[in-house]
Amino acid sequence: MKPIHIAIALMFVLTSCKKETSEQTIVAPPEKELKQPESIQEKVAYAYGIDQWVNVKQVDFSFVVNPGEQEFVRRWSWQPKLKLISLIKEDDTLTYNRNDIKEELVQTDKGFVNDSFWLLFPFHLVWDDVEIETFEDQTSPILNQSSTKLNVIYPAEGGYTPGDRYEVYVNDTYHILEWTYHRGGGEEVSLGNTFEKQQTFSGITIDMEHANPETGFQLNFRDVVIK
Repeated sequence: MKPIHIAIALMFVLTSCKKETSEQTIVAPPEKELKQPESIQEKVAYAYGIDQWVNVKQVDFSFVVNPGEQEFVRRWSWQPKLKLISLIKEDDTLTYNRNDIKEELVQTDKGFVNDSFWLLFPFHLVWDDVEIETFEDQTSPILNQSSTKLNVIYPAEGGYTPGDRYEVYVNDTYHILEWTYHRGGGEEVSLGNTFEKQQTFSGITIDMEHANPETGFQLNFRDVVIK
């Protein structure tokens, strides 16, 4: 992948792909058991273990873009019940509470919101205030697999990146094959990638790798612990 493509990919995944203000509770939703899934977005969330979220006390993970010699890494420890976030660096750890995000912490919080969104995207289909349109018998653009497409539309106002849209391709077991991200809801694809290498932690399934062979984009998760 050419350097310009690396820069573009980093720009999108490090500064976008999620909308949330400090007042919202999307990444620490109310602790309640969901009813049996009826809509396709609920079935996707259940396929990834959302019914186990009520038991989660801590989530640790590393968000890795362009893994290898020139990789970019952010390491997080998150206590959702307490809304405590820690950004863990080699020589320091920065901890803050999402109920009290000071101005100097906004950029850090944007990073956390983005990275945790990638980690738990299937849950956001039911956690977030989104409009979802469903299209059956679609072919996913990267893997060329038969799927159901969910057109996921975020509100035009509010949050860090309002108006974003995702086209999410789901297989017949309600797992995500891939998505395309449309910044600001535009028709042009800002980023497209697969959802691969699933692993399960305390009943919650994570897609550990995201890639696009055509552009060379790659994003991985490491050091995942859910307890």
